[in-house]
This record gives sequence, C-alpha cells and structure tokens, in this order.
Amino acid sequence: MKAHATALVDPRAEVAPDAEIGPYCVVGPGVKVGAGCRLIARVIVTGPASLGERNVLHPNVVIGNAPQAVQVPGPGGRIEIGDDNVFREAATVNLPAAPGGMTRIGSRNRFHASSNVGHDCTVGNGVVLGSFGALSGRTVLGDRAWLEGSGGTGEDVTVGRGGWIQSHCCPVSDVPPFMGVGGDLAEVRGVNPLFRTPPLERAFEIVWGSGLPRAEALRRLEKEEGTEVAELLAFLLRPAREAADG
Repeated sequence: MKAHATALVDPRAEVAPDAEIGPYCVVGPGVKVGAGCRLIARVIVTGPASLGERNVLHPNVVIGNAPQAVQVPGPGGRIEIGDDNVFREAATVNLPAAPGGMTRIGSRNRFHASSNVGHDCTVGNGVVLGSFGALSGRTVLGDRAWLEGSGGTGEDVTVGRGGWIQSHCCPVSDVPPFMGVGGDLAEVRGVNPLFRTPPLERAFEIVWGSGLPRAEALRRLEKEEGTEVAELLAFLLRPAREAADG
C-alpha cells in the first residue's frame, strides 16, 4: 500500500499493495481496496464496502456514507463497486437502507462532480452520471445509461439499457431502453444518439410519434425486426406482465 503520511487507514481495512492512498484520505474498517486503485486526496471510504481494481477517486469523494432516507437504515448492508470506475470531485455513494441490502456499482462507469448514488441502487456498466446528477433510492440503471448534468431519478425507477435522461429532468417512472426523456414531465423525446439506428427510430415513431393507443402500438412493434427493438418491446410489456403475475 502506498499511503501518504497524512492518510488514515484502519488496520482492519484490506488494501492492495499497489493501491495509492493520497493525502488526508480516510479508509475505515470493513473496506477492501483492490489493485491499482487511486484515492487521490481527501477521499473517505467507510465500510462495509468493496472497491474492485483500478478505480480512481478524485478529491472529496465519499463512499459509504449513511443513506439519505427518513427511515433508520437496517443492519448488514454493504457497497460493492467493480473495476475501472472514475468518481470525480465530491461524488458520493450511500450505504443501503434495507437490512442486508446492497448498493451495487458495476465497471467502467463515470460519476461526474457532485453526483450521488443513493441507497440500494444498482448501476450497470459503462454508465455516465453527469455533474450534480442524483439517483434516488432503489434506482436501477442498465448498461450504458446516460444521465446528463443535474438529471436524476425518483425512487424505484428503472432505466433500461442505453436509456438517456436529459439535463434537469427527474423521471418518476421507468425509462425505456435506448430512449431519451426530458422536460418537466419526463416525456420520451427520441432515441439516445449513442444508439440511433433505423429500427429504433421506427420503433420510436410507432410507440410515441404515431398517436396510436399504446396497446395497438405495441402490437405493431411486435412485427418489427431487430434485437434492440425486441428488448425495447419486452421492457414496455413488462409492467403488464408483472401486474398479471401479481
């Protein structure tokens, strides 16, 4: 472990030999820091929390702070973070509120300055959370989701793979995969530019641009081809199926 003289590393923490712990960092008990991680300066990581390999934590990042929730958090919760993530200045990740819960972050994500991952969230891989973006409790972000600066989610929202939340928008219902939402009412406005293809453009027009009743639009969507269109259709049909199962 390469620790600056001003860093405080609890002897009960598990830190890889080549991990860098910079000036005024605090690493608490129950924390695991993987190989190649860099805690640049004034970073606080409290447990239980596990960081995979090659994560970079910029100054004033806080991992493992208490959940921002009214209820008293239950015991046994932890944070698990994968590999190659970048947490820019003052980004925060909260411990879960649910007893035995998990706040889970995958790999190759970017969390920009002053962004927050709330309690019990699940973040996939290749996600971008813009500056001042905030994920409310129990949010699920699919792979390569994109939240612009000052965007966020309401509680229990699922953002499908490649979903796009525009700046200053906070959806309180699920965001379909590959689609972008914006405005005060978080309306679906188009296909995420990173995933724009003719099949997905047609799918957007059928479901949101045609004026058809939702049931008829989904029946038409079933006739369209493409794996991403099939994924979108399955996501849109999911609430009805879950209600039927319940």
